[in-house]
Amino acid sequence: GMKKNMDNKYLESAILLARLYGIAETLNPWVYLENEKFISLIKEWADEFQSMENGDILKFFESKIESKTE
Repeated sequence: GMKKNMDNKYLESAILLARLYGIAETLNPWVYLENEKFISLIKEWADEFQSMENGDILKFFESKIESKTE
C-alpha cells in the first residue's frame, strides 16, 4: 500500500542521486568518499528529497553539489 510506494520512491531517489553523484564525481576533482560516508550522504539527500512535494531531482541534486564545487 502507501508504505511500499514511499519505500519505492525513496529507493528510486537514492539510486538516482547516487548515479548523478557518480557522474558528477568523474567531472569534478572531489575527494573520494568512503562507502559509509557516501551512503549516509545519499540517505540524507534521499530523505530530504522525499519530503519535498514533486521536487525536480536534477535541480535538487544541482543545489546540493553547488556548495561542493565552489
